[in-house]
Amino acid sequence: MYEYRITKYNPAFRNSNGTFLKDEWTSYSDVGGTFSGVALSLDDYLLIESQYICAVVSLMEYRGIGELSIKGLEVRNDDFDENTTDEMMRLFQVIKSGEKINIVDIPSICRLILREYIWAKLEEETMFVHFGYDYYMYIGLVQEPREAIEQIRNGGLFVEIYSSPYKS
Repeated sequence: MYEYRITKYNPAFRNSNGTFLKDEWTSYSDVGGTFSGVALSLDDYLLIESQYICAVVSLMEYRGIGELSIKGLEVRNDDFDENTTDEMMRLFQVIKSGEKINIVDIPSICRLILREYIWAKLEEETMFVHFGYDYYMYIGLVQEPREAIEQIRNGGLFVEIYSSPYKS
């Protein structure tokens, strides 16, 4: 399987142990905070969140995958804010481990995960999407998605060959 770590973190700012050294936001809850002298606005956060979601959806489309299954679901927080859509709240109420999620609902599921309302792995036989701490995302596919990976890079995210630490 071809596995990648896809993040907003530029690898140029990692030390020899792989630790990211720059002061960066790592969570939706950081909106309004200041990092490396720059305030994180909601708009700036939403731009990055959308890039992550576009990466997942574009890789699904590239491989012709119409749904992913929820694995290891953990409900973490139901203290929704004004930026939570009705669709996110609906999915939050009905989502179950083992359930298949259609590509149409993948963006809302990813938002729930990235905003730490839930945690889950999204998987099927030929693809997985795992989200880690500090806004890390790991994706694996059975076939190399060269063109899609290049589009993700051109969209502003960093793609590194890296095995998911969340594989079962």
